[in-house]
Amino acid sequence: MNIFQIKTKPHGTIRLNEFLKDQFICIGWPGIGNLEGVSKEEIRELLKKARPEDNDRTIGVDLGNIWAFYNTMKEDSVVLFHGHHHNVHIVKVGPYKYVEEFDNDKDGMCHQREFELLATVTYEDLNPKLQELMRHRGTVTKFKYPLEDAQLDLLIKDQGIIQTDPFRGDEIYFEAVPTEIINDALDVLYEALNSNDSDKRFKAAVEILRYVK
Repeated sequence: MNIFQIKTKPHGTIRLNEFLKDQFICIGWPGIGNLEGVSKEEIRELLKKARPEDNDRTIGVDLGNIWAFYNTMKEDSVVLFHGHHHNVHIVKVGPYKYVEEFDNDKDGMCHQREFELLATVTYEDLNPKLQELMRHRGTVTKFKYPLEDAQLDLLIKDQGIIQTDPFRGDEIYFEAVPTEIINDALDVLYEALNSNDSDKRFKAAVEILRYVK
């Protein structure tokens, strides 16, 4: 799993309201067609053909953004984008989707991914490394630090949704454990501290200290 930021102005038009209403994100670059099964070099040639006036540097930057959205970003990747005011939306995306009806200069949003909203937080809620990601000027930017440095699991806590821990390298999804179950488990550990078995006492102490850390 990877983490990305994406801008909400594909092809020069602010699409934040469409993103939130219809639950999709997208990039611009109409005129290059469906990218499914297309290689990076083939996309480069498509860009050159669609925009012959652009120089190699511009083509390279465009190619980097398109490839990040289409190929580097995978299904179930987490994407952040700025919302209204100081809000930041954290979403889990689906597979790449080409929408032909929007492949024109007016709409310019044919390269899409649907998403599931995980949480909406403020920019100030993000840790410094995620704030750095959100400040990046690129259309699509991958988080450059280890996944655990994002601490996204803290941001989606208590949001009333299914909570995940793929942010620590695991792909298992689980629902938040009810408080009463946690208390029952702690009671078992407390009882184990009084056991005549020294090994059992030691393990219980370790688990309690790990929980309160």
